[in-house]
Amino acid sequence: MGRNSSTEPRIYYLVPDYAEPSWGIALLYRHVEILRRHGFEAFVLHHRSGFSLNWLESRPPTRFLDDDGLSLREEDFLVVPEVLAAEAITLPFRCRRIVFVQGAFLILKPFETGISYRELGYETAMAILPHVREILERHFEVETTVVPPFIAEYFFSGHEEADRERRILLLPKDAYREAGYHDWEIFRKLLDRMRGKLEGWKIEEIRNLPHRELAELMKRSIFMINLNCLEAFNTTVPEAMAAGCIPICYEAFGGRDFLDDGLNAFVFPNNDIYALAARLEELAVEFPTNSAMLRRMSQAAQQTASRYREDETESALLEFFEGRLKGGKERI
Repeated sequence: MGRNSSTEPRIYYLVPDYAEPSWGIALLYRHVEILRRHGFEAFVLHHRSGFSLNWLESRPPTRFLDDDGLSLREEDFLVVPEVLAAEAITLPFRCRRIVFVQGAFLILKPFETGISYRELGYETAMAILPHVREILERHFEVETTVVPPFIAEYFFSGHEEADRERRILLLPKDAYREAGYHDWEIFRKLLDRMRGKLEGWKIEEIRNLPHRELAELMKRSIFMINLNCLEAFNTTVPEAMAAGCIPICYEAFGGRDFLDDGLNAFVFPNNDIYALAARLEELAVEFPTNSAMLRRMSQAAQQTASRYREDETESALLEFFEGRLKGGKERI
């Protein structure tokens, strides 16, 4: 394609040096892989030399900010996740900056006042879901393109409904407890009281499980509990849907884009933990009566999740960068 010549723009994805499993970080890596497959000279850009992710199979070429030889040219692109947007404007590069927003709730955390991404030097934005695009264009004054996320293919394939056990998966996120949200502590205490009514059900709390093992476990489980309330895509929810494991979860922020209460998931207002726990108890106790309805929900969940496949991400991402290249450098 002729894109690898010295005159073609290079694309760098700035990624946090965060070692815990995170599909948001994995998605940044996967963008780089997709672009390289199509002839773009793309790289992951980490902070500290030698940093790597042990849990992720993806290994695209990586550069490091502390490398004295690192240089970004004026025509190069720097794609910045929203959590690093304040830091990235201090980097000494005269390049084209693009902000990639996977979650809108924390955009303003590092800033003392409201911001315009355009005024900060970001020429455009990518957002993973339609509701994020609406937020960016209305409140942060930046033209935004939706480049949807995708679910790893191994969540979709190779499971039989007959293999499912009466298992409830719990996927806590410590960052919420550290931020002062007590939903999991409340839920665990309620669960202790409910266990007598949950006889015959396996309850498993999942932490730091390799991604493929999580996929296999979801394929063999009936319900998944997720209490995250500040998320956009809230990845373990659509991953469970892809595996046919029915989520019991909060609406968070991104739920409006893909969740339909009672059709493909059981969805509750954020922090409505008592109603959520009561519904879980009812579902477990009445499972034999509702098994046919739950099978239909499982199928509907899989159909919803199938909207988030890698080819959709690939098409949108390539269209985005082809458009930036054809349009030339946009002056801010």
